[in-house]
Amino acid sequence: MVELLYETKEFAQRYRKTENKSLLYARGLTLLTLGILLCGYFAIAVIFLASDKGITKSQLQEAPHIPIPDLEFTFNYHFNITCTFRYLDGRESTPDACSSYITQPACNLSETDARWHGWFTATEGLVFNKTEKLNAVWYTIRIDDPRYIRGNDAGMLVRAYDSDFNPRTVPVSVNARAKEVDSEFFATLENLNLHVIGFQQVNWMFINRHIRRKMVPNFWAVLGAPPSYFDTSYITTKYESVTNPTTASAYANQSINGTQLYSNLYVGAMDWYQDVSTETRMRHITDSLALLSGFYGLLVGTYVLLFGFMPIVPWGFCQAFCMRRKVKRSLHKQYPKSIPLIETSGDDETINERINYLEQFLKQFVCDVDYMEDIREENKLNGMVDEVGGDATDEAEKS
Repeated sequence: MVELLYETKEFAQRYRKTENKSLLYARGLTLLTLGILLCGYFAIAVIFLASDKGITKSQLQEAPHIPIPDLEFTFNYHFNITCTFRYLDGRESTPDACSSYITQPACNLSETDARWHGWFTATEGLVFNKTEKLNAVWYTIRIDDPRYIRGNDAGMLVRAYDSDFNPRTVPVSVNARAKEVDSEFFATLENLNLHVIGFQQVNWMFINRHIRRKMVPNFWAVLGAPPSYFDTSYITTKYESVTNPTTASAYANQSINGTQLYSNLYVGAMDWYQDVSTETRMRHITDSLALLSGFYGLLVGTYVLLFGFMPIVPWGFCQAFCMRRKVKRSLHKQYPKSIPLIETSGDDETINERINYLEQFLKQFVCDVDYMEDIREENKLNGMVDEVGGDATDEAEKS
């Protein structure tokens, strides 16, 4: 950028006096065109950066532990729930081992629907465990409401939630944070895994777990630093059911006396994997700056190809603008009689002083001679080694 700025300055001050009009016009038109191209490329980079919404990368990861889902049962009649844990090797727990996770149905008559709601809540880190071979929960649902008539039964609603993000049990702070990241997240969970259980049915629900890693917006992530994430999890289900036609028809249009088996529900893991979706940005400020720098280098190269190399610029923005006066005072202290290449020689300045000033100026601002100084010192050492080696050889020959 400094090169083009200085070249614009040179065009206005020097080239008008030293070059013919045709070359001057061509140089000016090229500078204007390159400036417009650079500004246009910068605007495009800013637009792309501002419009970057990120992409989502999905990865299937092995999960030896999968949280057992929370269930909500909703029915127009009173019912009760029991459950047992089932294992891959055929074992089955007692109902007592599962009863602590069940909240038996309750009905709030003040609510508009006045239905019975029961819950299974997987507290205390209850998970399907591949190592322990725990892979399913078997629910038995019974009804004992004398108002029940088979012909009026519209089915029992069952909603399944990932136990880490059940809207009913998730902490308030986590709930608020999740809504900040995705305002519709909990609304989509309401009917995502809604199923209907019918009378005298055996139902199977197989779950797949998904983890969604959403980026938390912050300035450093835009610059290219690793972003921070807020993880939310949910499940999807595959549901199947079979009705026992014999027992179902036997209770048609009949009321319930005592307790009657309503349905069974099997809830298990589909497999021991979970899908992890990670949100990531496609573009960062650092990437855009790198592309802009490359494009700028291309423009400068094009200009050099057309008009040759620009004069060497030994100073940058700091010397030319920010600390201009300090640099000027420092130069006058180093070169009290005249600044080489900038000021004309004074009357009291000899040719030797002028040459010494010029050599010092070139070493200080234009040519890096430290490397040559190192080579000279190495040559001196090599010469000394050669001399010592030659003397030792001569003495050996004499002896």
